[in-house]
Amino acid sequence: MAKTILQALIDEVLYPIPAGKVENAMIKRGLYDGEFDGSIAETDQFIGALADCLYSLVTAVSFSESDKSIGSLSASDKALILKRANKLYAQIGEEEVPTDEPMVYVGDCL
Repeated sequence: MAKTILQALIDEVLYPIPAGKVENAMIKRGLYDGEFDGSIAETDQFIGALADCLYSLVTAVSFSESDKSIGSLSASDKALILKRANKLYAQIGEEEVPTDEPMVYVGDCL
């Protein structure tokens, strides 16, 4: 079964993420969509693009009003995602993202 690199990244993130965001991460990392295989999965470019996609979930703005929320992940979900992204960054020798920076919320925080 053939799978593209784009689809593999979307599948690895596990949360809904716009394909355009994934494509941007791929372009920044010098990855171009093609057939995905085990050798691609082990490249610094793929691992970096995956970490970038995960980090984008953590930095996405959350908005909630009248018991409805858009893009809201719990603080514990964000912490777990950031931990995974940082592990990937470290794996490819890149600097980890600080975990002690305050998160920005729009709307009701509590």
